[in-house]
Amino acid sequence: MQHINLKIPEHAYFFGFVQTDGTLSKPFEKRNKGRLDIELGTEDLHILKSFKQLFPSIYSSIRTRIRDTNFKEEYKSYTLTICNMGFRNELNKLGVPYGKKSQTVSLPKSNFCEKDYIRGLIDGDGSVGITAKGLPFISFTVRSEELKEYFVNAIERITGERKKLNRNTRDNIYNIMVNREKAQKFIKSLYYPGCLVLKRKLRNAELALRWKRPKNMKRVFQRFWEEWEDKYILTHAIGESCDHLKRTESSIKNKLWDLKTDKTKI
Repeated sequence: MQHINLKIPEHAYFFGFVQTDGTLSKPFEKRNKGRLDIELGTEDLHILKSFKQLFPSIYSSIRTRIRDTNFKEEYKSYTLTICNMGFRNELNKLGVPYGKKSQTVSLPKSNFCEKDYIRGLIDGDGSVGITAKGLPFISFTVRSEELKEYFVNAIERITGERKKLNRNTRDNIYNIMVNREKAQKFIKSLYYPGCLVLKRKLRNAELALRWKRPKNMKRVFQRFWEEWEDKYILTHAIGESCDHLKRTESSIKNKLWDLKTDKTKI
């Protein structure tokens, strides 16, 4: 019996959330006692209850946990647990690996509702709202190369911006962020009326969508570098590159520095 249908928006959201903020434990050799756990704080208890209601034919439980942390003396959390073997097998076959999944997690292995799936990823392991400088943003942190490529392509399809980025050298992850009007466009496509969502993320999304560009804030139109342009400036003089590519001397010098300090691009 199939329980998960990723063409259903709520199921797609649930799946994205599980991939980023859930844990699928590998079953023991005897009696197949694996399980899915999603642990969240008190403010997000509502989403665990919604997940429980999504699959009424599957037994699940929500338990309370209280512990001391470095941030507060007493932290209360709730964990949704699903042990059903058939359900766990579906999750695994669709793209949720067992154990530590951050490097190996992949796109769903079936057709899915894209905006709901992405919103699940963001709600599980991303951020949305207003920066300290008062600008709207939406961001996602990811280790999986496949998920990074998918997310970057989705941003380009929706906003027209092509992100070029490298892994963070400190923790080997990609930090993907969109700002200002393009962030608003991306947010609006994901956080639509009536969607399944974390309430705190929805509040932040609504704040971001209310932002209006100050009259004195200039628009910066970024021109991205193509691979053939990289090769051209490595084999031609700076003045010649300026004329041929219609770029400034400063732009070309900066790009040459980037290329020569990142040997993987040469």
